[in-house]
Amino acid sequence: MSIRAAGIAFLLLLLPTVSSAQFGRRNPSSGPELSTVTITVKTADEKGASDARVEIHDMSGTVLASGYTNGSGTLEVLGRFPSGTYEVVATHGLSEARDRISLSSGGMMTVGLRLPADNDAAKNAGNNETVSVAQYKVPDKARKFFRKAQESLAKAKLNEAAEHLGKALEIYPNYAEALCLRGVLKMDKQDRESAIADFDQAIHIDPAYPMSYFAMGAAYNLMSRFDDALRALQQGTTLAPTAWQGYFEMGKAYLGKADYMASIKALDKAQALTREPYPLINLVKGHALLALKQYPEAMAELEAFLQKAPSDPQSENARQMLSRVKAFAAVQK
Repeated sequence: MSIRAAGIAFLLLLLPTVSSAQFGRRNPSSGPELSTVTITVKTADEKGASDARVEIHDMSGTVLASGYTNGSGTLEVLGRFPSGTYEVVATHGLSEARDRISLSSGGMMTVGLRLPADNDAAKNAGNNETVSVAQYKVPDKARKFFRKAQESLAKAKLNEAAEHLGKALEIYPNYAEALCLRGVLKMDKQDRESAIADFDQAIHIDPAYPMSYFAMGAAYNLMSRFDDALRALQQGTTLAPTAWQGYFEMGKAYLGKADYMASIKALDKAQALTREPYPLINLVKGHALLALKQYPEAMAELEAFLQKAPSDPQSENARQMLSRVKAFAAVQK
């Protein structure tokens, strides 16, 4: 089987404004177009809130994009968001503001958020998720280079992105999100051991950042270290229980361990949490069902994968496998 070859594309999906479509790993016409969301965060006295943490959530609560506002309280997010309703959340100290937006694929939107006064925020302290201390320590200049790296990735300029990350980490070596993204780029270059080191360092700096665990798990899956992958992924899903990515990688890890029922259970959960269909879930699930000799169900999953992603690099192998399974099932009748 050729499941592991899909690992790099998935790693690129882990970062908020990056998708495999932007790197030519899928047919770009099959996915959402690049959207721009400009968020301005102001304090209660109408001043720009610099270094405010901003997140874009889907309606299941999964964080799809994040970043920090600049000195004037503004953050520009580039991402391939499907058309739909999202929630924008800004946090600054104890203050939090949020708003729902309707975003069209390929569109542009400006969002304004106003933080409550500190005394109002204090009443709600502890009622919501808080930004980690590690994230607040990152200097604004380092964040600017990180944002530039994300923008370069959105344009498929990987070398340029690596340069911006290098500058961000030169300013602040303990930047967990930048280390995680650098590790993903290293995985794309097959530098797996060095990538693992970056993910591990990011986890030690900020144990509350779930994407580092997901990236670590995906990397371990590529290296066939399935027990290590499961340990990392279980930690990540504890922090982000509605993030489908962690359950998808769990499905791959259980498949590698030949625990097919556990693989299908994890993949079903990933499928239930995805906002839009992710065809590789069908492909991995098809392999697990084949191993259990559930041929009609396996054929249905392979056909679903080919219908959703006819031009995926895995498609030709899937077609050949489907033909063999159909022939075998016909003989069994």
